[in-house]
Amino acid sequence: MSHPARAGALLKSLRQSHGSTQSDLGRSSGVSVRTIRGLERGEIQRPQLATLQQLALAMELAPQEQAEFMHAWATPPHPGYDGLLVDPTLSEMEQIDAMTRSGLGAYRVINQNWHTTIGADRRMSTTRCQIALEAVEDGLERVFNVQNGDEHTTAARLEFVPLRGCRLSRRWDFEDSNVTVFGVDLPRRLAKGQFHAYEYEVLSHPDEDGTLGYSDGFIWGAPHTTRSIVVSVEFAVAPTTLRRVQKAPGKDFEFLDEVPLDDTLQAALVLEDADPGAYGFTWTW
Repeated sequence: MSHPARAGALLKSLRQSHGSTQSDLGRSSGVSVRTIRGLERGEIQRPQLATLQQLALAMELAPQEQAEFMHAWATPPHPGYDGLLVDPTLSEMEQIDAMTRSGLGAYRVINQNWHTTIGADRRMSTTRCQIALEAVEDGLERVFNVQNGDEHTTAARLEFVPLRGCRLSRRWDFEDSNVTVFGVDLPRRLAKGQFHAYEYEVLSHPDEDGTLGYSDGFIWGAPHTTRSIVVSVEFAVAPTTLRRVQKAPGKDFEFLDEVPLDDTLQAALVLEDADPGAYGFTWTW
């Protein structure tokens, strides 16, 4: 049985265990019945991440089931990965997908803590991340960190600084898409079910012309349910407004309630059993 066919068979088994027909799952997930049918038949080889997330949520999969479901759609690792050549005829976003899909669902995040610092110049200076994960397959030794730039930040000017339990093996800069992919190696190969914790920082540097735009938001996302998430931000100078923002798979950003800063000009978002999606803050000056 081919790789897409095995993944499709898993989707069909999970759907039936949930007691849903293809039509039922289409209604509850927002994914078309035609797409569900194509996935189950193995006709769609590289479904969009948001599509898989929507299906996992609609079938109410447990965190471990979600991770294994996502991993079923990963592509086998490319031989000689450090010298990986991605098909130049693909768009940059397709190249990024091809590069990172081998790690899709290869691990489950147990908890993650993000903290970003905004300096007196209103610019993001440091983002620190602490992660604890569990391997979903034998031999897990590399994870990927995808950093997106915006109109104020050039992703190629971001610096990855390992702090504990990891090292930077390579980076790939996609300047047209303003995306940088960091290949992060773990200190040892993990067997299925083993846990590991690591920590790193991402530093922002001015562009070549010496400019670094004002920061206006910070958000974190995950492909499957995470036991706990902490997203925090610290300001040297208080912004005019600070608001929670989130994005569900396949949906637009939602701008939620305003959040007060504490006496140290910090705010934190703490979530337990957070569903797939993105969570964080946006602010104005």
